[in-house]
Amino acid sequence: MRFSEMKTLEKKIQMLEEMLEDPEKLNRAVYDVIAASDMNNDQQLSRAEFQKVLQDFGIGSFEAIEDLFTSLDKDENGFINFREFRHFFRAQSRIKLQHLQELKEMKDSHTTQAKAKSKTASPDVGFKNKLSLKKWKSTRN
Repeated sequence: MRFSEMKTLEKKIQMLEEMLEDPEKLNRAVYDVIAASDMNNDQQLSRAEFQKVLQDFGIGSFEAIEDLFTSLDKDENGFINFREFRHFFRAQSRIKLQHLQELKEMKDSHTTQAKAKSKTASPDVGFKNKLSLKKWKSTRN
C-alpha cells in the first residue's frame, strides 16, 4: 500500500517509523521513488525528473527546487544518484514523521479535552433556567 493511500494517521506514522528504522525498507522506498520518476531508466534523476519528485512532495517553487538539486548533486554531474537522493528522502521522511506525530498529539489532546468536557457537563446543562410553557404563560398574566 502506498503512503498516500493510507487512511489513518497512526498507520502513516507506523509506516514511516518502520521505514526509518530499517535500512532495507528505506532503500526500497528510495528505489521505488527513483524508479517511478526515472523516465529514461538511467538509475539517477535529472533536474526535470527531480522537479517531478518534489512536486509530488508538495514543493513547487522553482527556486527551492534548483537550490535543493544543486545542494544534493554532490558530485556536480547534473544528476542525483541513489546515494544523494537517499539523504534527502530520509530527511524528508523524518520531517514528515515529526509533523504527523505532532498532528496526532494535537488530535489526541483535543479528543481528551472533549471527552473531559462531556463527562463534567450535566445532562440538563442549558435547561436550568428554562421555563415550561405553562409557567411562562402564568408569568404573562
